Amino acid sequence: MNFDIFNNFVQSNILIVIGMLVAVAFLGSKLFQRLGIPQVVGFIVLGVLHGPSGINVIPLELSGELIFISEIALGLIGFDIGSHLRLDDLRRIGRSILTILLFEALGTFALVTAGVYVVTGSLPTALIFGALASATAPAATVDVLAEYDAEGPLTTSLLAVVGMDDALALVLFSIASVVVESQLAGGGSPDLITIIELPFIEIGGSLLLGFGLGFILDRILCRMKTHHDAMAISIGFVLLGVGISESLGLSLILTSMSMGFLLVNRHESHARHIRFTIEQAGPVIYVLFFALIGARLEIKSLPAMGTLGIVYILLRSLGKFGGAWLGGRLGGAEPVVRQNLGFGLLSQAGVAIGLALAASSRFAESGEEGEALGSLILGVITATTFVVQIIGPIFTKLAISRAGEIGRAKLGEDAWASEGVPE
Repeated sequence: MNFDIFNNFVQSNILIVIGMLVAVAFLGSKLFQRLGIPQVVGFIVLGVLHGPSGINVIPLELSGELIFISEIALGLIGFDIGSHLRLDDLRRIGRSILTILLFEALGTFALVTAGVYVVTGSLPTALIFGALASATAPAATVDVLAEYDAEGPLTTSLLAVVGMDDALALVLFSIASVVVESQLAGGGSPDLITIIELPFIEIGGSLLLGFGLGFILDRILCRMKTHHDAMAISIGFVLLGVGISESLGLSLILTSMSMGFLLVNRHESHARHIRFTIEQAGPVIYVLFFALIGARLEIKSLPAMGTLGIVYILLRSLGKFGGAWLGGRLGGAEPVVRQNLGFGLLSQAGVAIGLALAASSRFAESGEEGEALGSLILGVITATTFVVQIIGPIFTKLAISRAGEIGRAKLGEDAWASEGVPE
């Protein structure tokens, strides 16, 4: 069927694209919910149908123009994650979170590196895929937890781990990239300064910016009398943090997460302001965000992953689950946490694809061998992302269901609602 006339009409105005995508993805996700599948999967699948793999009403170049929506969504998601990380809870489970984080990230890195080396016989290829495997997408996980009103030790631990996971992934990727570049250049010694400098400037700068903006926002929120006023100023600061982070090459998720973390730990009442902000402003942005992720995924890329992609998915899943279990056991985590947390770490999207793009561009400067490696990385990561973005939310729901944490946050919300929400 030829959709050219329809596509040309829709693409004639960006608001038509956005309006249609929100409406169709939202309504379509209800079918998935009826089947017991998290709504985020519906958003992604409906996005796929709108992209090059479907009617192509949102070609890749158009979804690229809407990248700012993804940045806003990630800013709100980071803000939401930080608001759930109360120091009292972290002190109680802090040791287990640290050991889980280290074992799931480093264990996945080691396992995938070894497996890819066996398949390809290439150390540079193995190191890069191992580093990329350590990254986890917090967005889909956070959406599932919010959809099912999850609350409890597993939810708190999961939010903390996915929030800090990407920082560790950046460190591993930086180390691996410098080692690979030295290999491609003829086996020279890696530049130790570059290994240390890049990730820690990005991480440290993000935290400093987030805490700084969070402190200013905290002072302002203390003078806000209604949730609506607090929402307006909070969104303004999140957008400011996202924009500055992008301009300075920092991590927008870490920046916004540290803002939320500082706010909720300075004044407990700010948790209500943040929750109101996310509940009111988040849904439309999240629908667009995940639908656009789907629109950028191409079904035709799936064969590109081949044996390497299958090995990558299997070993990454085993590393995440096994590392979380072992780290939880050594860190003294509750059985409900160590037995289920790994299921919530399978999603992978923005950070992994962003690093894959960076690797492709970076290694292309090292000649034909580097260019070939970059193309392989980009092809396999794009294809495997399609798979894990579909199965990841389903396994996250399984985790909170097994832990008995579905609906527990609703009890607190009902108590808040009974007090009345000021206008």
